[in-house]
Amino acid sequence: MADGIQRNLDPGPPEERNIYEAMASGKDVRKIPMTLGDALIALEADDVIRGALPGEMYTVFSHYKRDEWERFCATVTDWDVKEYLDILP
Repeated sequence: MADGIQRNLDPGPPEERNIYEAMASGKDVRKIPMTLGDALIALEADDVIRGALPGEMYTVFSHYKRDEWERFCATVTDWDVKEYLDILP
């Protein structure tokens, strides 16, 4: 928010419609990342947000969140077991 105020950015008119109806009628909507991994990629590319994390905060945050994402990706969940166990030979 501070970046927008400092640069005097116009956020545009408020959207009063249901967002799904607005999208169905052609409104272009940027979607947020669906996974932590995608969010970390977006964060790395966003100088404004990175700049809001002072000193080494971004480096430490990124390190811990990437480790968290890698551990999550390596985890076998109950869903994995239910979905795939029966198809194994």
